[in-house]
Amino acid sequence: MLPRARVALANLRTNAKRLQHSGTPAQRTDAAALLPAVEAEIGARRLAKVKTTRSAPRKERAATARTAKRPKSEPVADPD
Repeated sequence: MLPRARVALANLRTNAKRLQHSGTPAQRTDAAALLPAVEAEIGARRLAKVKTTRSAPRKERAATARTAKRPKSEPVADPD
């Protein structure tokens, strides 16, 4: 999956939606035909990204990072 392709698909979807509302009759027809395929591809890429994220192995946290705590600081006395 190419990162720039994701941006290009988003731009294509935006332009197709715009042309559906304000284009010439030919542009409206073309945009209506193109939009379902673009949205399906965007959805498929989003789903693939979610599946990749969920299937990635979790990293083990270091046990020392969890147990290492800073000592509490002493309260500052009021100058009264």
